[in-house]
Amino acid sequence: MSSPMNLVVFLARAGVGSRRACDELVRDGKVTVNGEVVTFPRQKVEPADVVAVDGAPVALKTLRYVLVNKPRGVASTRSDPHAERVIVDLVPDGRTLFPVGRLDVDTTGLIVLTNDGALANRLMHPRYGVQKTYAVRVRGKVTKRALATLREGVVLEDGVTAPAEVTLRKQSAKTALLDLTIHEGRKRQVKRMFLALGLPVEELHRRRYGPLSDKGLSPGGFRELGGDDVDALRRAAEEVTAAVAGEAEGEPMSLAAAEAAADEAFEEGAPEVDREPSGNGPAESGSAST
Repeated sequence: MSSPMNLVVFLARAGVGSRRACDELVRDGKVTVNGEVVTFPRQKVEPADVVAVDGAPVALKTLRYVLVNKPRGVASTRSDPHAERVIVDLVPDGRTLFPVGRLDVDTTGLIVLTNDGALANRLMHPRYGVQKTYAVRVRGKVTKRALATLREGVVLEDGVTAPAEVTLRKQSAKTALLDLTIHEGRKRQVKRMFLALGLPVEELHRRRYGPLSDKGLSPGGFRELGGDDVDALRRAAEEVTAAVAGEAEGEPMSLAAAEAAADEAFEEGAPEVDREPSGNGPAESGSAST
């Protein structure tokens, strides 16, 4: 920090939370500047000031947030010996960032890359994460009963899914196009949900991730997020935290550890067709963190 800034802005840029949440922390008397409690969110903070939340010092971080529209054939990891390209290579200096969640190699759509571990861990909660909306093309006839099952919950081998929002956009003789919105983060969930209904997925594209959409972002394209977009992501993460309040939480994981755990889950039981599609039909498992 080279010049003074509002305290609430300082806290948000330090990764404490959204501006709204930081505003509440200040007004609740939980923030000190140079050892003195400050309750005015717009008080100016100087470069040499020591800011603390609940007694723990916080500092500005060089945080980065990038939204990528992943094209087909790109692995959504930082390294993958089975893929020709990985998603971090689509972004300048992307090797310092980590993907928030996973998409199969043959799935396209939005992924956030960041070095903000606290935010990423909240967004990726496996049972109640941020909402994600997909355009799904399936093979077969989508019945009213299938739509009702998606809205009520689909029985999978790892339990019944949470109710989804689904809209049938188009039904042709052999395929159907739908919009599906879910908030869970089970591996390959979307494809498994439709496969359980006898509707193999032929194409899958994530067009919304929480408050962010793919509008104006071409396949393989990216844009740096800042300001309102990052604050919206933080608010979405706070909604996740509120939704799972009271659950037992483990120690926070670093982004590297989180990615290693996600990689292990992604590989577990994954058939080879997911890594190297053979052209004999769509893969029979769903998106990794969807």
